[in-house]
Amino acid sequence: MAADNEQWTSFDKTHYEQLIGYLLSVDHNLNNDPAALSPTADLKLDSTLATRLKPGSQKWDVVKNFTAQAGTFGESAHERYTAIEKEVRTFTTALKNAEDVFDETNDLTKYDASKFAQNHPDVGGQNQT
Repeated sequence: MAADNEQWTSFDKTHYEQLIGYLLSVDHNLNNDPAALSPTADLKLDSTLATRLKPGSQKWDVVKNFTAQAGTFGESAHERYTAIEKEVRTFTTALKNAEDVFDETNDLTKYDASKFAQNHPDVGGQNQT
């Protein structure tokens, strides 16, 4: 990728495939990180978080509130991880389906963006369900 003060001069099929590879690695990490979506017995950010925390006296209101909020937070984090996983997979699939653009060009920076968007609306998210 270009540094903040640089401009892209080309975006060829190799760069495109690197982007797809990066997105596949994000998906892999989401599904293998014990805190994210992977099956694990470790402390996990999901609705079971409250049952895994054992701070102090379980009868103390502060502890009860803390564990309840931990469960809410864990469930929220899990829902977000799941949404990100879906978005990454949808975008990766859309990019793979749009690879035929390289039949027409060797450099996406020189390709008409409106034509790309028209031919591959899923890449821009217009056809997501």
